[in-house]
Amino acid sequence: MYSVILTELGISVLNEDKIDKAFPFSNPVKEYLAVKNKESKLNEIIDYLAKSQRGFSVSDESLLAILKKFSIDCHIMDSEELEKIQSTKPQIIVDSGFASNLQDTLGKLREFALGFSSSKVTEVSQSPDLHIIQAINSLDEIDKIANGLSSRLREWYGLHFPELDNMIDSINGYSQIVMAGKRESLSKQVFEEAGFPESKVEMLSLILAKSRGGDISDINLTIVQSIAKQILDFHELRKKLEEHVESEMHEIAPNVTAILGSAVGARILGRAGSLKKMASMPASTIQVLGAEKALFRALKTGSQPPKHGLLFQHAMVHAAPRWQRGKIARAVAAKAVIGARVDVYGEGLNQTLLDKLNIRVDEIGKKYENPTEKDLRPPQQFQHDDGNFGGKRKGGRRESSGGRRESSGGRRESSGGRRESSGGRRERSSYG
Repeated sequence: MYSVILTELGISVLNEDKIDKAFPFSNPVKEYLAVKNKESKLNEIIDYLAKSQRGFSVSDESLLAILKKFSIDCHIMDSEELEKIQSTKPQIIVDSGFASNLQDTLGKLREFALGFSSSKVTEVSQSPDLHIIQAINSLDEIDKIANGLSSRLREWYGLHFPELDNMIDSINGYSQIVMAGKRESLSKQVFEEAGFPESKVEMLSLILAKSRGGDISDINLTIVQSIAKQILDFHELRKKLEEHVESEMHEIAPNVTAILGSAVGARILGRAGSLKKMASMPASTIQVLGAEKALFRALKTGSQPPKHGLLFQHAMVHAAPRWQRGKIARAVAAKAVIGARVDVYGEGLNQTLLDKLNIRVDEIGKKYENPTEKDLRPPQQFQHDDGNFGGKRKGGRRESSGGRRESSGGRRESSGGRRESSGGRRERSSYG
């Protein structure tokens, strides 16, 4: 019986446990991975096996798939044969001429293992969805930094022009005014170049002459303008990151993007870890991603679990009435998981997923148009101290504000009454 054995250093053809032909790998790691990924052509081996016109048993599923593409008569080995091959693989490598002896075999297998691990690390690092995660995390961090700097900028420049803070909400426009300099340097042209409408320009010009702010030195103004420039640079960088995330999400995860949007989809992708991990998660997990603290607090205290996490940022969930949000979040999460699975296997955009989601959301809106009594009921509050409800437990004794309970020799006392049992007799009295 002829058999084809895939090893880490090459492919061997055996006839009754004897080497008939051996095909060594010139680059073991690269060629081994090509076989495992079913991308190798194996022209020399195919020609040899085709000429033999026999049936072959094969030790690897991927190698079997490649051989069947070229109409080679072959089948997978049974479990006993595979176990035998694994136990004798070092000797097969030596007999095939891939190594000179067993010691040399172990050395080459060690080199193969190191190279294989390095290639896997490189493959994971090159994954485009990981770059999307880094981009969306950078965008969120830029927002945090910019918000902190904007507060400092408003406070500092507000000492010189305090009325400006209440007039301008946009930090981008505020920073452009700061870059123009002191109050004396400001004019209608500066306000217009900052993008304010004519009505706002007139109001700013009016309060400019009546400002009660103090003077600011040139050194302090230079520092404040540096902060304003950093904020403007962050604004430009944020725009580039948003465009980059949106374009990458449309290319790598079109179905997730169609269902969740590029920003929400990228954030959920970041929480999941990768597109493959997201595709393997159940919809219930996707639904509460970002609300882990609330979820574990609910499990610990018995309070109501969260209905949504990052999905609250989704337009359908955010705009829905409170009593519908949990149901809509579950529907969105279910379709998002299906979309992630389609994206993992590169099947392209499936428009029916979004259409079915819209139909389901409409059904929820009609069916639960009005809240039930349960939806209107306020959530039950639980007090939790050191892992026990209602009080602390020490050495079998629990004390709480509601009373005292002791257990000793079958005796039990509480603020509501006293109960004793002895020899089948029970007495009970209440303190009125």
